[in-house]
Amino acid sequence: MAHSIPPKGLICALVTPLDRDKNIDRPSLRRLIDSIIEDIDGILIGSPDIGEGFVIDNSMRVELARAGMETVFGRVPLFLNITGGKPEETAGNISQVELARGELKYKGDLFLLDCPLWYHSNRGLPDNYEELARMTDLPFVLYNNPGLIKELKVYFKRPNIRTNILKRLSENEQIAGIVHIGDLKRSINYLHALRRRSDFKFYDGNELGFLTRPSSSGIVSCGANILASQWKRITASSLTPQDPSQEDPVRLRKLWQLGKELREFHAVYVANPAGIIKAALKHMGIIKTDVIATKTPAIRPDQEKRIYDLLLEHSLLSDQGR
Repeated sequence: MAHSIPPKGLICALVTPLDRDKNIDRPSLRRLIDSIIEDIDGILIGSPDIGEGFVIDNSMRVELARAGMETVFGRVPLFLNITGGKPEETAGNISQVELARGELKYKGDLFLLDCPLWYHSNRGLPDNYEELARMTDLPFVLYNNPGLIKELKVYFKRPNIRTNILKRLSENEQIAGIVHIGDLKRSINYLHALRRRSDFKFYDGNELGFLTRPSSSGIVSCGANILASQWKRITASSLTPQDPSQEDPVRLRKLWQLGKELREFHAVYVANPAGIIKAALKHMGIIKTDVIATKTPAIRPDQEKRIYDLLLEHSLLSDQGR
């Protein structure tokens, strides 16, 4: 069976808007999606980090996946985080996505994002996906983030998917891509292991790394929550580079200035992306509250002032946010 191919370009890792009772704020979710959808090539719902996907209850993660499907409804490709704390929980989440997909008669492109080392070791990982693939015809996109895995403090566990394991995983055509947050050397090794899969997407999950050395498939960006059009222009120019001899100096200056702006914002929100970006979106009048999940670090007053001042400088505040 032929599977959908993940899109190239800008994938926005969406924050998860919450109301005062820490339930999903669906009106804010809709406003946020509507504010970025013209400038992005895909949306990641329930991201393990910026989307707080690993600090909310699994039942809320499932509810969030359904809410994302209801809101996006095929307008752009949608990536859903289905990672559970155990293999059986991940399998259960896939079942819930399939249930929602059927009930909603969802026709858009769906991809199941999974961070397998959160609940599984490298050993036996290809067999794990053979089992999961029997439950669905949807493509999988792997998520490799060694920083998250180290937080588990399982000292005998490798924090990265091993290169030889990734090579074996890529033989499963239902595994369609990977989001990698890590060093350049591992990126090169991964790309070498994937060379036989021309359709396999390799997304950079490190914004600064992408600005310096863009990957071939695109970027999974949290900054796109607040700067979608800017990230879109940078991503498009990076993935379709022009002949240097034909490059317009004016265009190059504009791109340089754009990159400078993105780095300025990144320097402010990188310390606590979920909390700080939610504060920014509240000041911009896009989401109603900046409520974070219980286990997400609280934003400090100095951090909120820095993001407020930067939004003011770039004329991004709403009238209510002033």
